[in-house]
Amino acid sequence: MGALIKYKLHKSLLLISSCKLIITLVLLLVVMSCEKQLSYQLQNEKPQVVMYAFPMPDSTLKIHASLSANILSTDNSEVLPDMNYSIKIDDKLVASGNYPEGEDWVNIPISPISTNNKIELTYNLVDGGVVKGTTIAPEAINIESIDTVSTFYINQEGIEEKMLRCIIELNDPIIIKNYYQIRVDYKATSTSTPELNEFETISYIKEDKVFLIREDETALINNIDYEGTFSDYLFNGQTYKVKLLVPFEYLTDDSGTLNQELHIHLYNLSPEYYKFIRTKIEEEFYRDYPVFEPINLFSNVDNGIGVIAGLAVDTTIIVLP
Repeated sequence: MGALIKYKLHKSLLLISSCKLIITLVLLLVVMSCEKQLSYQLQNEKPQVVMYAFPMPDSTLKIHASLSANILSTDNSEVLPDMNYSIKIDDKLVASGNYPEGEDWVNIPISPISTNNKIELTYNLVDGGVVKGTTIAPEAINIESIDTVSTFYINQEGIEEKMLRCIIELNDPIIIKNYYQIRVDYKATSTSTPELNEFETISYIKEDKVFLIREDETALINNIDYEGTFSDYLFNGQTYKVKLLVPFEYLTDDSGTLNQELHIHLYNLSPEYYKFIRTKIEEEFYRDYPVFEPINLFSNVDNGIGVIAGLAVDTTIIVLP
């Protein structure tokens, strides 16, 4: 669990007592600081317009609009009344309308998005305010090849587990910095109820070092799961093979037969999407550690909070014998 603070023990009872006193004073200062910060938030924090927007592969823009809840409210968000939206691609208006009041998410049909298209979303508020966000659509990076091999892995309990190692090869463009995410879905089969067969996402073992590199991020604890996101920091402009482990429990049916279909998705994320998802994961993780400073969620929305971000995906299907 993260970094540990090591105290050197001394035999002197006086020094031990002094240390206890210092620790007590530090904890008291932390509590007082928290009380002051909470008091400040109660008096000064105002609700803000929340904008989320993600271009989807089916040529729709998935958008969300709400008002962040007052800190004294028991709701996560509040309805944003009488709001109009407009969507532009490369400065050309492609969609507009009234946001359905009370809806969490709305899928807006738009023209197919190509690499480097600029996507701009604007919310026009009833009081005359304008909230705006933009992003650039990234290029889909192809999966060049996938190799698989059976292996064994010692888990944290010291138990040996059988795994399928997947080696995913990609060719990273050298022109720009790229940000990726790998998702692996499996077909959950059931011999007793085949009508319930559907694809589910695998929580795989991220054994490759690309999943561990954080560059200049501020996370202090090492065991945060960033949900398969990584950058090309270690292999910019090169061909690279990403290694991950899939537990065999996902690969067998009810009878124990190895007969499984895997869908491996390689997402190329816009910088905004990458920063947003990682700060969101960190914020949720550190929420359980009140001694740390709060993590600020990334936002690229003007006059509001949230993110508008793009992604592109390449998918390869492998069928295990």
